[in-house]
Amino acid sequence: MSLVKEGFCLAGRHKRLAAILWLLPLVAALLLGAMAYANIAPVFDGSFYADRVLDGDWWIVLMEFRSSPADALDPILHRGMVVMALLTLLLGVALSAGVVEVLLERESSHPFALGVGKNFFRFFRTTILLMVVTIFPVLAAGLVARGFFKLAEAQGDGRFDLVGIGLAAVVFLMMWAPLKLAADVSRIAAVRHEHRSMVRGFFRTLANVLRRPGLFAPMYLVFLALPLLLVLVYHLLRSPWTPATAWAILALALVQQAVMLLRSFFRVAFWGAEFAAFTELDEPELCRPKNRSRRVEEPVAEDLAPRSLEPAPFEEEGEAEDPVVSPPEMIRSGE
Repeated sequence: MSLVKEGFCLAGRHKRLAAILWLLPLVAALLLGAMAYANIAPVFDGSFYADRVLDGDWWIVLMEFRSSPADALDPILHRGMVVMALLTLLLGVALSAGVVEVLLERESSHPFALGVGKNFFRFFRTTILLMVVTIFPVLAAGLVARGFFKLAEAQGDGRFDLVGIGLAAVVFLMMWAPLKLAADVSRIAAVRHEHRSMVRGFFRTLANVLRRPGLFAPMYLVFLALPLLLVLVYHLLRSPWTPATAWAILALALVQQAVMLLRSFFRVAFWGAEFAAFTELDEPELCRPKNRSRRVEEPVAEDLAPRSLEPAPFEEEGEAEDPVVSPPEMIRSGE
């Protein structure tokens, strides 16, 4: 909980990051929505489709519209979604690069833009690596779900399907959470120490995460539960009624975007908690290349200079110091 507290304190000092994380994806979503609107609006205007949508049957209306001759959403929902997924991936990498640089709180002008330019490509390599290793949690979850689906078919009980989906989600989360934490913390270490060995850093960080489950697991579960709880509360308050006027729709859109802004704040707080966990590990150089040793202080030039082997000249008469008398000589002389 101390890591969670430090994460929220760090996010509170950088509230503008939450606004950036909310606003930039919103712009991309509005572009996609404008493309869909250009296809849907001419068909929906003056039709029974719009009335049924306002009554709350939006999913049924969408499916009927997709099967009608007036449907023109194929380019948007296929190629458009692929393009948007790619842009979302690149945008997420850029946002992470800027957020980490800002949260380091180093003295620099425009740290967010500086972080995007300096950290984007090494963060992108970590993202590709995370996508590759995510195959293993997906396969494990798929095997669990398939086993329960076959059991449900053999027993004729659909409840096993639900159990299989739930267990598959748990298996995926247990396997994927350390990978996600390793990706984030290795990025923090790379920016903190200006290193670029992202693959080695990822696996080094993964070993640290697996060795310290008591440090990382509770923090991750808190920041997993907070957005889910927020969305659940929103849907519980949203589902009983359907807006039927322009002002009600606008008010609902504003409430929904407020929820998204709060989720963005949770994301910044999660990064802050990961910073606190990295500090708890004593900020190790996780992304340091193998052939690069730790920086050692260079000896002073005076220490490297060859020492003279000639004896020191005798002091002039009257300037010599008193000779040092050893204890035995003092005893013999009666002193």
